[in-house]
Amino acid sequence: MSETIVMPKLGMTMTEGTITEWYKEIGDTVEKGEPVLMISSEKLNQDVEAPNTGILLEKFGDVEDELKVGDALAIIGEEGEKPSSADKKDTNPVSVDVMNFEKPHSPSDIPAQQGVTKHQQSDRIFITPLARRMAVDNDIDIQSVTGSGGKGRITKRDIDKVLASSDRQTEPAHELAAKQAAATVSAPTASVGEGLSPMRKAIARNMRESLAQTAQLTLHRKAGIDQLIEFQQTLRNELNANNSEVKLSLTVLLARAAILALQELKAMNSTYFDGQLVEFDEVHLGIATSLDNGLLVPVIKNAHQKTIGSLANALKDVTERARIGEADQALLSGSTFTITNLGASGIEYFTPILNPTETGILGIGALQEELILSEDGTVKAIKKIPLSITFDHQIIDGAKAAEFLSILVKYIETPYLLVL
Repeated sequence: MSETIVMPKLGMTMTEGTITEWYKEIGDTVEKGEPVLMISSEKLNQDVEAPNTGILLEKFGDVEDELKVGDALAIIGEEGEKPSSADKKDTNPVSVDVMNFEKPHSPSDIPAQQGVTKHQQSDRIFITPLARRMAVDNDIDIQSVTGSGGKGRITKRDIDKVLASSDRQTEPAHELAAKQAAATVSAPTASVGEGLSPMRKAIARNMRESLAQTAQLTLHRKAGIDQLIEFQQTLRNELNANNSEVKLSLTVLLARAAILALQELKAMNSTYFDGQLVEFDEVHLGIATSLDNGLLVPVIKNAHQKTIGSLANALKDVTERARIGEADQALLSGSTFTITNLGASGIEYFTPILNPTETGILGIGALQEELILSEDGTVKAIKKIPLSITFDHQIIDGAKAAEFLSILVKYIETPYLLVL
């Protein structure tokens, strides 16, 4: 008996996914557990496996098509088998209802005044969710669009062709720009990041949500880091002498300093969500990790319980998993505070944006060398590191955030406190 593969829900916040690649074509044999296609969600890429062994009978959606959680992706059955009536009922990619997921709208549910003609069941037009939203936003009658997808389904590419056609460019440029600007201002939150890659869309939505729900302010300060560098070298020598494979970077030591500062000033290690303010005893540390196509924030859980060596191993593990695409939802959620380091890019100070729903995020800049006049009257070169703390002014005042930086600087400039 044939079975339907549906768009899975990879995380609590996932509502839709994008088809990234098809590994199989209609008529191909697939084994149970074998990847059939790859999808991408807000932050993750994942293969979708065959639920049983059989033949790929039907595919619903092309590469780059965006479908809602629970939408039908493909049907697998026996050779020559026709999909069951239940399977056929689910072949409309915008009207399946699977496992009590949110039921998407079918094109016939869209009011005519939204710019898309209302169709009767007998002449239903197949259109992907993304293409349908683009049609509504741009007042395109989908009856006039020729679909290039399977079974004539209208896709994003088809709408893009309509938008690029000359008959839509007759409007004066300044009027068109004004309409586009107005549409941007009035666009609902759900449209934020539309047209971007799934990862960039997630970043766009998170950043917009963060700025909309918090009162963000950033304070800057430098800390002397010569003592921390000497402390790092002392620990490295001890590790090498004992044939340890721990890689002790300055980022690890700065993370340890931040963890201790958060435990000393718990107001910065807090969350304000849904009308409730909660201060945490535990520190679950998010580490902003740059990728070729975006940014992920894997989380070191219970970072306050780790020694410097175990913290170094944990940081290496979570960032590597993020970079090679092995980060799952559990690794990317649950942080209480985040660190982002742009020192390798030569940046001194910057304004990091809060990771929802955290109260603070620490930005680390590039080491700076300064000349000072020592007590004996000689000029001395010292190294300092720029620190930027962004905080939610709804929860913490500037004086409290400045206190956090002072505590952090204490641990950086007196590094032996890191092991006490």
